[in-house]
Amino acid sequence: MIRQPLRAPLTVCLWLTDYCNLDCAYCYAKPFSGRRMDPTRVMSLVDELIDMQVFDLTLAGGEPSLHPRVLDIVGRTVKAGMRVGMLSNGVALSDRLIAELARCTTARDFILQISIDSIDPAINDPVRGKTARVVRTIDKLCETDIDLQLATVVHSGNVDTAHLVIERYYPRIKRFHFLNVQRTSSALEHPEILLDEGRALEFWLRLADYAAQFPPDLFLPSLRIQLRAMGSARVDPEASLHREASFDCGVCSAGWTHINVTSDFDVLGCDIAREHSFMGNCATDSFETVWRSERADAVRNQPFPGCYKIAGPDGTRLSDQLKPDYVPFA
Repeated sequence: MIRQPLRAPLTVCLWLTDYCNLDCAYCYAKPFSGRRMDPTRVMSLVDELIDMQVFDLTLAGGEPSLHPRVLDIVGRTVKAGMRVGMLSNGVALSDRLIAELARCTTARDFILQISIDSIDPAINDPVRGKTARVVRTIDKLCETDIDLQLATVVHSGNVDTAHLVIERYYPRIKRFHFLNVQRTSSALEHPEILLDEGRALEFWLRLADYAAQFPPDLFLPSLRIQLRAMGSARVDPEASLHREASFDCGVCSAGWTHINVTSDFDVLGCDIAREHSFMGNCATDSFETVWRSERADAVRNQPFPGCYKIAGPDGTRLSDQLKPDYVPFA
């Protein structure tokens, strides 16, 4: 039995550009093609998403602030009542762009996430670059009413000090996000930045202790759950079951609630298992046509998540380990 989709996805992520003005060592989006969403088509696509009553929009890339219509997109969507987020490295956010974002948005309808791994150039520059420029941008943003969040990737260079970014900016910034460096193809070219499990766990335990002095909404709900699990692991070995379960994607939302649209207007159910979640292309077709297509139904109704088909470093796939009678929970 084929399950039918919602009227529209809850959230859509537009990859406005497929190029960036930084060259982060661990970036999962590389290699960049240099393309960007056609300025005319992206505006009509935004109108379609508004008409379908998509709740939430994320602007990503590459670097989304390099797209020539980024202000038009933000202005149109927040005016229509959509919640909008933008993920930026902060380098291309000029004073004019910051002022315009502050003018046309409020904390209720827009959040801006800036990525920085440390305010110390000796730590941040080798991995991300242009620390002084990003710090200046963050300080400038703190002078506005823009709802701001900082994102930090934890790697070998900052594992002992990453949490101190909170001390530097709180309470001017009240929301922070941390994530482990991922073993992307780019990161594997820089093995010196990778973390072993022991050092990563030490960081998360340190962060849990450090964050206790701040309000509980300092982190996103998903990160708060992770921290609680990590903290209880010190006294409750059974908490490891939570961490193991968190990697069991038997119930997968790919193609159901969160959709990605690339700079080529490919519609993907998952930004990790891209080749296994392609639902169609909306460069000429409407988004709704793709959303209700047979190909999209096939993505939504796969017997197991598309990421199970991705080969690991040793060539094995999770799909190879499934029992013949495997049936996902529905």
